[in-house]
Amino acid sequence: MAKRGRPTVEDKKYIKVGFRVTEAECDRLLAYCEKMNLTQAQVFKEALELLYKTKP
Repeated sequence: MAKRGRPTVEDKKYIKVGFRVTEAECDRLLAYCEKMNLTQAQVFKEALELLYKTKP
């Protein structure tokens, strides 16, 4: 019988990150997400990659 449920992945994402922002920052983030058709997590990951590439 086949296994049920979602397939397993190699790099599991089990750590949850949260932080507080101002209302203005939240508005900017949501506007950017809507404009670029990205999720908040995708924007965070892209910003983190950009920081790693530009700052030693």
